[in-house]
Amino acid sequence: MRFPLRGAAIAAFLFLSSQLYGQSASFYPLEKLQPGQKGYGKTVFQNATIERFDFEILGVLRNVGPKQDMILARLYNEKLAQTGVFAGMSGSPVYIEDRLVGAVAYAFPFAKEAIAGITPIQPIVDIFKELPKRSPNVVARLNPRSLLESPVLSGSGLPVHAQTMAGISADLPGIETRGQLMQIATPLALSGFSPEAIYQFTPQLRALGLEPVRGLGGQGAADLKDTPLEAGSTVAVQLVRGDMDVSATGTVTHVSGNRLYAFGHPFLSIGYTDLPMSKASVLAIIPSLMNSMKIATTASAVGTIRQDRATGIMGLTGEYAKMIPVKLKLRTSRNEEREYSYEVVNDTFLTPFLMTFTVQNGIVSSERAIGGQTLRVKCSIAIKGQPEVIFENSVSDRASSSVIAALAASAPVQFLLTSGFENLVFEKINIEVNAIEQTQEAKIEKIWQDKLEAKPGEEVKLSVFLRKPNGETLVEKYPIRIPDVGPGVLKILVGDGQTIEQSDVESELDEFIPASLGQLVRAINNLKKNDRLYIRLYRDQSGAVIEGEALPDLPPSLLALYRSEKTSGDVKSINKVIYIEHELPPTEFVLSGQKVIRVRVKS
Repeated sequence: MRFPLRGAAIAAFLFLSSQLYGQSASFYPLEKLQPGQKGYGKTVFQNATIERFDFEILGVLRNVGPKQDMILARLYNEKLAQTGVFAGMSGSPVYIEDRLVGAVAYAFPFAKEAIAGITPIQPIVDIFKELPKRSPNVVARLNPRSLLESPVLSGSGLPVHAQTMAGISADLPGIETRGQLMQIATPLALSGFSPEAIYQFTPQLRALGLEPVRGLGGQGAADLKDTPLEAGSTVAVQLVRGDMDVSATGTVTHVSGNRLYAFGHPFLSIGYTDLPMSKASVLAIIPSLMNSMKIATTASAVGTIRQDRATGIMGLTGEYAKMIPVKLKLRTSRNEEREYSYEVVNDTFLTPFLMTFTVQNGIVSSERAIGGQTLRVKCSIAIKGQPEVIFENSVSDRASSSVIAALAASAPVQFLLTSGFENLVFEKINIEVNAIEQTQEAKIEKIWQDKLEAKPGEEVKLSVFLRKPNGETLVEKYPIRIPDVGPGVLKILVGDGQTIEQSDVESELDEFIPASLGQLVRAINNLKKNDRLYIRLYRDQSGAVIEGEALPDLPPSLLALYRSEKTSGDVKSINKVIYIEHELPPTEFVLSGQKVIRVRVKS
């Protein structure tokens, strides 16, 4: 009668011990692994059927990363003999004595045998132990004028982040991969994308560990409704869905309650996130000497990916990610209209990347990829509780206008996401692109004025000379009325919006940092455009910026008070008083340059 009780006591002791030391009884301990041990793994080769393969332990590699170990194993069955370790196999669980050892996650390119690196299961689970409360995403706030100051929009070059997103950076340096254990590539199924757009983005997608596959996204696996997501199932991470679809696929490693662990290596290593998680069905495994690949289609979302870290991804079933609706409207150079409706994930890094990718795809699917063209871009963003954000920019270029236009469309999205304001909720994004199949540029060459002196209320007639690239000169005439100001020199600046904004950034106005989301929205909406002229009447005179708002022409007593030590840090000085600024109607050109003339105001 005592033996059953003793057995129960031992079982309870073993269970408690495993909890105390963080090692699940269903996991095979890493320290017990020995070369020659054999077991089995699970993955999907066709449809949604989970099949077994065999494996043999070759050894344990210590410190392959910071306090990270890896198991080296040989995988085998008839199908793996044809494909080797394939893209999409990441996360496939392997077992010894029916206890989970880890996830297939790494492989050798060009290997003749299916030799894989296996991420041990305990680090996969441990890395996702969440804190009671998620830490806020603290981001440095920036001057909204940097949207136009960016080399992306000025045409002088592309910053590093833009090169990564747009897929147009210089050729990546060659990296020798033969003989190295590499992270298994993640297949990225692309539906609704043109070959030109995929070609431009492929180097950067591969640099992120993604292998693009054209024309195989979308909701093509509706028959999976009653098929559970379990260890060995194919799982998809949906990044875009709708008229364009982007989905990454891998394999489920372990399921515990509504928690799901997959991949065994990072997807994009973006930490906390919120990405739609879906079931997927495998159409085929395409054998390749370099990198065999799983081709899959996705079904509807069944959960959300909440974390993406060094040892894999962690998702929750039954919870759903909030995506951002996007509508892209393109008026082609042939005066046709094309419209695309889709959703993109809401993520600080991924959303701007995907906006650039999808807008670029929409443009090149209809417009020329080589040769001069002009693209006018308008991005409208609906934010909960705020006025609509509207950002406009025009691009005229002989080589990369579509890329720069796509970056212009995504620039305000990226800026808002990295603004540091926690109460930012995107409701929808509308992009409008108008295309003209020729360059339309003009530079401000000089300004002529009909008088050097004038009284307040009098008109000064300006002639603005614009020079086109072919040397042709255009003259535009604008009458300007002198404001009611005291006698002295009044400066008149004529320039395109972008050049003026950049000049302001380089002057005292570059100190402006928005203090609230509403102030940021107003600042973006007030940014000037580069397809029209602005005429500014101003004087060099002291003023101040208080809580992000410019207060020029202050009385000397107030200015002295604001500059005192008691207000240090809250007030910033400015040295320019703007009396009047006119925004002239849009032109057919992308303009550049600015000129300043002087008029003496008489009493």
